[in-house]
Amino acid sequence: MTVGLFGVPWVVWGGLCLAVAAVYTVVWPRPRGTGARQARPAWRRLILRWGHALVWLLLALSCFARLSPRLGSSTSALLAVLALVAYAIFLGTLLIDRAARR
Repeated sequence: MTVGLFGVPWVVWGGLCLAVAAVYTVVWPRPRGTGARQARPAWRRLILRWGHALVWLLLALSCFARLSPRLGSSTSALLAVLALVAYAIFLGTLLIDRAARR
């Protein structure tokens, strides 16, 4: 097994990332409040619903790509950067949503 971050194999990190992605696929935070809810635009609803799970899926794929000699570290690094971009988009959308709901 290939040793990864903090001495933990990459396959274990990938499995943990997949588990977190599965949790965010099934359970996701809903907006608080009992008053009338403002309807979200479809693009914002899509990003807020699936964005966080996508981040963890990309991280899992990055971990698994490190195990393949054919894919190598460049593919893994690209997937990790894509996860970072997806997370930035998710956080930006979350901030926009919170500001719109005030």
